[in-house]
Amino acid sequence: MAVSIVVPVRNEAENVSPLIAEIAAVLDGRWSYEIIYINDGSTDATGERLAADMKQRGNLRQIRHAA
Repeated sequence: MAVSIVVPVRNEAENVSPLIAEIAAVLDGRWSYEIIYINDGSTDATGERLAADMKQRGNLRQIRHAA
């Protein structure tokens, strides 16, 4: 892995997927990379959105902290 992008989030359900797409647009084909979302106790659908995106992207991970 050449690059690790770490993104802290809390209640950002509407923003996680667009940011993943933006990161991919910049890095795909340039470096091997991973995106790690640190879900800091979200109470909205952030975790579920990330879980759905993780099914499509092998380089996406989520670390969840308790609410």
